[in-house]
Order: sequence, then structure tokens, then C-alpha cells
Amino acid sequence: MGEASLHPTRQRMLDVFGVERLHDFRGPAWTRIELIPDATAPDRLPQPFTASARLLRELDTARAVVAAMFGRSERVTLELGWSSHEKPPFKRLSHLGFDLPRDPAWRLRPDPQDAPDWWWNLAYVETPAAADALAPFLLAAVGGFQKRGLINLSVGIVDFETGLALEFYDAKGMTPMAVTPERLAPVYWRFRDWVRDVEIERCDALLAPWRDAAPRLTVV
Repeated sequence: MGEASLHPTRQRMLDVFGVERLHDFRGPAWTRIELIPDATAPDRLPQPFTASARLLRELDTARAVVAAMFGRSERVTLELGWSSHEKPPFKRLSHLGFDLPRDPAWRLRPDPQDAPDWWWNLAYVETPAAADALAPFLLAAVGGFQKRGLINLSVGIVDFETGLALEFYDAKGMTPMAVTPERLAPVYWRFRDWVRDVEIERCDALLAPWRDAAPRLTVV
């Protein structure tokens, strides 16, 4: 904020979504989907899940939602963030076949009370919306490094043309968001069974006019 000129992607975020980063989105058109929704957890699978079983289920959920939101997109923009007080994500991302730019496009301190040397770094990457191109980032987003702890990386996927975005949070879930309720509705009604219970009443009311915008997901 207050800079003479913003990075072009920051400016486009501001123009399209009204904020400079996805985490700050405050529009009405958003919901929350758990990476392992209760509706998909078989009753007889012992708890807790093994690390491999959990990772596969999380990836299945993430890939389904990403395909529904961006399956018709040609290219998307990735918003990648990491903190200065945790192990940098560069090496672990390189093992997945991606070299993250070491110089961030933007550094900020979200909380003024944070230590003076604590920074949140953001980088932007344009990539084809193909499943193979997005695979390394989905692995990182869902925490595919459990034995060594979560990778220090936040992942957001943005299609500025359609006004859709998806932010992963804490390797626990996803926040689909859109510039208007009408654009979010097909994703919401398709995956309603996977949405967090606390969001359903609000989203049902907000998105009721577009209830038939997409078929409901059948959970088997």
C-alpha cells in the first residue's frame, strides 16, 4: 500500500477482486471446503488415516475442485506466499520440479506487532491450467511432506478472466471465491456436500437463485 506503482498482478487483483491478495478477500461470494470432507470418509476406515491414505484423499478433493473451477481455463495465475521466519520452500519445491522465484514480487508485514524481521513474501507465476502443470502446487498445498512438516508455502489459484479464485489454507481446506455470487454458485452447488457445516446456511441463502446452475456431486 502507498507505493508509487503496484506490481501488475497486484494491481489486477485489486481491480478484479478488490484486494491485493486473496487472503484479504471480503466479498460475499466465498465458501470453505475441507480437504477430507466428512461425506467422503468411509465409516470403516481406521482413524487416524495413515499419511499416505490421507494425502491421496486430500489430493482427490483438491483435484476435483480445481478441475471444476479451472477446467475450462487456458492459463491461471498462482499466488505463492512464504514467511521469512520458517524454512524457505525453494528446495522442497524444486524436488517437485518447480523453481520458485527467490525474489518476491511483494513483501509485507500483515501484523504491525510482528517482529521487525518478520515478512510475508508473495510471488506470482502464470501457468497453463492443465492438471500436470498444477500438480506440484497441489501437492505442496495439501501438505505432501508430512514426515518433515508442512512446506512453508501458501497457494492461491486465480483466473482473472472468469473472476474465480481458490486459496488453500493450513493444509486443511480450500476457500473458493468469486467476484459475484452467480459465478460461485456452480461450484458451491456441485460440492455442497463437501462444504463446512458452518458455511452452509449462509451460502444456501446467498446462492439460492442459482441452485440449478450445476449438478450436485454424488458421493459414493
